[in-house]
Amino acid sequence: MDSPSIHTVLGPVPPESLGRTLMHEHIFCDFYRVTGDLNHLLNDRALACEELAYLTRAGGSALVECTTPDFGRDPEGLQHVSRETGLHIVMGTGWYRQPFYPPEVDRLSVNELAEIMVQELTVGVGETGICAGIIGEIGVHLDYATAQEERVLRAAARAQRTTGAPLTTHASMYPVGLVQLEILREEGVDLSRVIVGHCDTYLELDYHLNILEQGAYVQFDTVARTHMNPDERRAETLVELLRRGWGERLLLSSDRCHRSDLMAFGGPGYDVVLTRFFDTLRRLGVSESELVLMSEVNPRRVLAW
Repeated sequence: MDSPSIHTVLGPVPPESLGRTLMHEHIFCDFYRVTGDLNHLLNDRALACEELAYLTRAGGSALVECTTPDFGRDPEGLQHVSRETGLHIVMGTGWYRQPFYPPEVDRLSVNELAEIMVQELTVGVGETGICAGIIGEIGVHLDYATAQEERVLRAAARAQRTTGAPLTTHASMYPVGLVQLEILREEGVDLSRVIVGHCDTYLELDYHLNILEQGAYVQFDTVARTHMNPDERRAETLVELLRRGWGERLLLSSDRCHRSDLMAFGGPGYDVVLTRFFDTLRRLGVSESELVLMSEVNPRRVLAW
């Protein structure tokens, strides 16, 4: 049996090749088709390379690009950026959330949807040969899963069981990650392969502990999104989870997905986790070994399959 690898857009790499890793980002995405807001469009390869240079200068080694086909995934663009920047990029597969779904979410069976994801994980996207390395982000739009969203979650679960790939979710502003875990558990998914996203948009400790006690990862991935929560609150909650011994199940990122997130437009950029947020955590007593655990060791473990 082959050793587990991290599946990047340039091919599989050994887990130890990953240094500091952002676990939920967007390099290319197109929310504009749904929202009508041009701030929600990222499709400039040259600009992406310029922006990601800040991340590499801050010590970043890799990122998970969670854009799915229904809001602007660009496999060839991700390959280009990976070659230009030297970053390892892990690409997502699946479907995002209800407002973005294409007609095939209704027209195809759950197993047919699962097979599309399996194909993209193991053979590649279309004729490109570029493989996804993670399932997701698989989302729930509000505080409940719609019938379509449940179908996509069940398909994602079946793709996960077939391949062993990690599965990452979108669960924003509500404790809806618990609904996602319930559906995934019903489908027989090993929850240690599941990452519940955007946990720092709902800073209730009992919610995080419930996820962790079920075996899944809690991801604080909207760093510098102050309209959702101040980073000081994010950091304080994260420190409490570390204090309670959950360091091996915590992941970090910043979910850059708007033009206003980028340095060129006055935003905090892709390096904010490794710079400003790490400094905040250090001030609150987080050790360097804990930072390495959350940003290097845990990503290597969960991304390898």
